[in-house]
Amino acid sequence: MKSVALLATLHEYQILGSPHNSELEKRLKYLMLRFGAQVVLEEWFEKNGPSFAAGFAAKSGLAWASVGTRDEEQFRTYTCPPINHPGHDGTLQPPDWNAPSMAEYGPFKSQENRENQMVKNVEAEMESYETGIFVLGLAHLHSLFGKLMTAGFKVTGYHWIGPAIKI
Repeated sequence: MKSVALLATLHEYQILGSPHNSELEKRLKYLMLRFGAQVVLEEWFEKNGPSFAAGFAAKSGLAWASVGTRDEEQFRTYTCPPINHPGHDGTLQPPDWNAPSMAEYGPFKSQENRENQMVKNVEAEMESYETGIFVLGLAHLHSLFGKLMTAGFKVTGYHWIGPAIKI
């Protein structure tokens, strides 16, 4: 059975040059060694340029593939923070000009389309490999964990959102 270790994080950490790249590298290296990964898969939009994980894969002798979705209407989701005023992408009316910055999730159908396509992309990319690491956005962890299990993968899930907060 093919296996995939999911690493859900903030997309900002995936950007080459992010101050969090060294911490992301520690996690990728750990998962690579622990699972014997042969490929790094990534929810990535190539028009953003090369990702940190792509460079990590090349440096580590692993294959890399973007398993994100194309820029098509069926996959279009709400803009990430800050929420676009006015009207929060049309959901909240009238506009609340004093709302704090946060990301609105959805539309649900677009998110579902994206995740179903990502599963197909993972299946295609994993044809030549037994074990992979899949770097993805936090919003997809639970759902893609289940979808990939249903597709026949052994799945392990992790999430990382940056430095630990001491309480």
